[in-house]
Amino acid sequence: MKKLFLFSIFMIFALLGLQAQNFKAGLLAGAVPSQVDGDNMSGFNKIGWTAGAYLSLEQGKNLVWQLDIAYTTKGSRQKSSKDYDYSRLNISASYIDFVLSCGYKIADNIVLKAGLTPSVLISHKEENSYGYEPSETIGFTPLNLLGMAGASYSIGEHWAVNASYNYSLLSFRSGKLYFINFDFKRANAQFHNYITLSVSYQF
Repeated sequence: MKKLFLFSIFMIFALLGLQAQNFKAGLLAGAVPSQVDGDNMSGFNKIGWTAGAYLSLEQGKNLVWQLDIAYTTKGSRQKSSKDYDYSRLNISASYIDFVLSCGYKIADNIVLKAGLTPSVLISHKEENSYGYEPSETIGFTPLNLLGMAGASYSIGEHWAVNASYNYSLLSFRSGKLYFINFDFKRANAQFHNYITLSVSYQF
């Protein structure tokens, strides 16, 4: 994982150094309200963060291709309530996300985009509401794949605000596969479900 992290840092600097006539590069950072589907909890109660760099290429008048490389934290957390379930787990996970997107300009300063996010696990931690880690749990997969849809709004020449919705296309748990009623399902399946709200600066 250390090698991957160093490789990602190298790629970030490489992206920033790849600016050419048709390429644009910049930095991004923001907040990540998240939850996990399949953990018997609901609500975007876990607030993570993301930071990284991007490289974009405009094709024609409206099409924009973009690659983001970002360190992102995500997971789930139970919201405090009178009916607190102490058996539920809080999940914290960090990934290196490689966001590959295609955008379409609907105005000079507004881009709608969609894409895929291969995501590499860096670390994870689970604990119940008492703060204890479970002794037995289904492991995390080292790789995850997410779908992404969002929009960017440019403010002036250099700044933009971005929002996207992200959802795991594959379970991040290693659970066994099985069939029920001819439907393909996955035992112990859990999926990252989060929103990314970020600010980006273009050089």
